[in-house]
Amino acid sequence: MITPNRPEDITEAGHRVPLTQLIHLMAEYQHLGAHRDTFLAAPADDTFVRGCGIIAGTIATIGVICVGVGAWQGGIALLVMAAVPVLLAMRRGMINRRNRAARIDLFDYGVTVYRSGQRVAGFRWDSIEVRQETIPFHDTTAVTYLLTLTGPGAEATIDEEGFARAREWARAIQSSVTATQLPAAVAAIDDGETVTFGDLGLSLDALTFHGEAFGWENIQLIDARSGHIRIKLAGTWRSLAPVSTIPNFYIFNELAERLRLTPVG
Repeated sequence: MITPNRPEDITEAGHRVPLTQLIHLMAEYQHLGAHRDTFLAAPADDTFVRGCGIIAGTIATIGVICVGVGAWQGGIALLVMAAVPVLLAMRRGMINRRNRAARIDLFDYGVTVYRSGQRVAGFRWDSIEVRQETIPFHDTTAVTYLLTLTGPGAEATIDEEGFARAREWARAIQSSVTATQLPAAVAAIDDGETVTFGDLGLSLDALTFHGEAFGWENIQLIDARSGHIRIKLAGTWRSLAPVSTIPNFYIFNELAERLRLTPVG
């Protein structure tokens, strides 16, 4: 008899394992360390369901009145129409019930993500890539939190509509990834290597984009408030890659600012 050593082996073998146990099995398999926090599904917004109910009730009432005054064809047509928002409300209710099981679990060395009907996805801070749709700045309006997590053999998308306390889990994930991976990136650049972030590359001499190199001595500012990475060269802004395509943006930003402010002479 073969003993499964991965959480997905257990589920595929047909064993019924409680979700909490399955999450901790994934944490053990990925060596994620001690559990730190859990973020459950965001409360379902039933405004849509209530709205469908009001519309269906109104149409059905008019249909009954039509039938009562002898307008059978019109009344039946309205009653059939009233079934449409009812079906839409039922579908939304099913989605809300399915999403209630979703959860994010933070550990010392990584994170797990679960959505109903999917396998538990596990990621380590030292190997994960995080892409964030928009980056919050002090002078910007409200930010919609949407992160795409990618790791060896796993991918997950988490957003504020699916998970409660979005600002907390977004900050916790980004800060943990940055603290874990930044030292290795700094060491690589100090050794003369180029560290890549999507289409962008950073080295001691320059920032590169699609094969074009911009020396640090020529870069006046680096900005990402527009949703794109922009650099200011001789008083002119040059737009580069979208922020959402940059893996581990906060590491990129920290490295780029260090290199820009202390260029090699």
